[in-house]
Order: sequence, then structure tokens, then C-alpha cells
Amino acid sequence: MLFSIHTPARNTEEITRRAVAAEALGFHGFFFADGHLQNLDGFQAMTVCALRTERLRFGIAATTMAYRDPTTLALSAATCNEISDGRAILGLGTGDGSTYRLGRKATPLKEFAAGLATIRELIQGRRIEVPRGKEGAGTTALTVGKLPVPLYVAAEGPRSLRVAGRYSDGIMLGTGFDLDVLEWAQAHIAAGSREDGRELSDIDVAMAGMICVDQDSDRARDIVRHRLANRAHHNFRFTYETVPPEELDGVKRFMAGFDISKPLEERADPALITDYLLHRFAIAGTPEECIARVRELGEAGVTHLLLTPPNRVFDHTMELWGREVIPACADLG
Repeated sequence: MLFSIHTPARNTEEITRRAVAAEALGFHGFFFADGHLQNLDGFQAMTVCALRTERLRFGIAATTMAYRDPTTLALSAATCNEISDGRAILGLGTGDGSTYRLGRKATPLKEFAAGLATIRELIQGRRIEVPRGKEGAGTTALTVGKLPVPLYVAAEGPRSLRVAGRYSDGIMLGTGFDLDVLEWAQAHIAAGSREDGRELSDIDVAMAGMICVDQDSDRARDIVRHRLANRAHHNFRFTYETVPPEELDGVKRFMAGFDISKPLEERADPALITDYLLHRFAIAGTPEECIARVRELGEAGVTHLLLTPPNRVFDHTMELWGREVIPACADLG
């Protein structure tokens, strides 16, 4: 089982300290949030931390094409990959809160797929066609940096999962930690991967969600309720088909009360976070309870978790997870 951790990038002192600690604690990867104007530039954050570590993988979860051209993204990823000696991951999504706050829209899925196709060709070292006006079309290639670079896509909805399966090396699966939902998502991913002549097993599917570890189980769950809303809202913008019928009314009440214009931890009343939402999108409780959830996932075949602790307890949660959960799950494949 691989464990990667997801953090905001607020300042260089904090992220380098956390990256060094994550490597020492046995985490596999370290992913930076890329909220435009709310976090440090993700590529520069990756570079700073790569220079302070030796083994840890680095990625962005996730940047968008709303502010960067696909060719610029490919070049930035290849540059970070050279600086880190092959430890960079390019993580992309269509766009969310930070995109909307500046009056822009998420990248339409057709354009997103076309951008992914361009990026993948470049970071795999292949040539792409480019229009050249009256001269017709020519070709160009990415000739600097370290190639290839793994391409990961953040996806939750049926159509985005299929696109991710078609173009990505890995998927940051924001549907949470529900095994029934995982099976549903894998079917859509596999449909996309077959379009590219690949199998589902060729793609690293990292289940993504919130974590909070504390010796007081109720306190851990209370803390994570305040941070959970954005994760759940991502999913239900696209479909309710993964929600059990008996939970649908509660999910719809949550969606009606969600306000994306507010700060991250104030977008929904914690009282709207039902037990179903808490269990699906978070692993929270004592170390023993968290170990039990992880072992359940691992024994069902899950191989990678992408974990986001609430920032106000980030260091405490990361340390407890590293000291207690990771060693107890070392035997999981």
C-alpha cells in the first residue's frame, strides 16, 4: 500500500518541513494544492522540496488548463522532473473553486481531453502537430527536461473518469473510500483505458479523501467534518448515481447548503455532513480505527491512498499516520 499526502502550499518553510517529515515517516508521495492565488506555484513548490529530499515523489493535485497552456504545463513538469531526478508527477483537473472565484470556468471536457492528449505526447517524448498558418501544419517536440513524466488526472464523474482512463498514468480518484463506489469508478476508467489499448491494471488508481487521526475518536471526526464539504461537493456536481437511495435526501440537503464562494472550511454547515458523507470521504478516528479502515481497503485490492489532513491538525495527523498506520499496514500489497 502506497500512502501519499496532500497539503496546501502556503509558504516555503512549512512545505519543506512537511516534505522532509513525510519522507522520514515513510510516505510515498507529497502533492500540493494548486488553488490559483491562494497557494504558492505548485511547480516551484515541488522544486523547493525536491532539493531537500531524496526519495519522496512530488505532484500537484491538481493544476488546470484554465491558467496554463498545455505546452507550458508539459515544460514545467519536465523541468521539475529533471530537478527532482525523476520524482515529479503532473496532476491535472478541469478546475474548481479557485477557477470560479476569478470568474473563469472549468475546462470543458472535450478541450480537457485534447489538452491531455497534447501533454501526454510531449511528456512521453513524442512529437505533436502544430498549425503554422499559411504553411499548414508542422511538428514540434519537448527537447528539454527529464522524460517521461507520469500524468495523473483528478476525476470523479463518469465522463471525466473515462477521459482519465484514456489518457492518464494515474488517477486521483476523489470519490472517497467507499469500495462499492470504487467498483463503479473502475468500470468507467477501464472503458477509457481500453480506448487506448490498455488495461485497468496499467493505471495507478489512488483513492483520495480526508484523514484525521487522534487518540480521541469523536474529536477526530468533528475536526474532519469542518473540512469535508469541498470533497463531497466535487462528486455530486456530476451525478447522484453512486449515492444509496436511503442517503439521497441527506446528500441533496448538503448540496443545497453548499456555498463555493466561502472559505474552504466554511462552505457548508458541518451539521449537513451526514454520517454517510463522513464515512465515504474520510478516514477519521483513533489510530486503531484508521488502521482497520486501511486494512479493509488494502485487502480489497486498493494499492494507493492520497490523503488530505485538515490543515489545522496537519502535522499532528501526518505524524500519527506515519508512526502508527503505515507500519501496521506494511504487509498490504
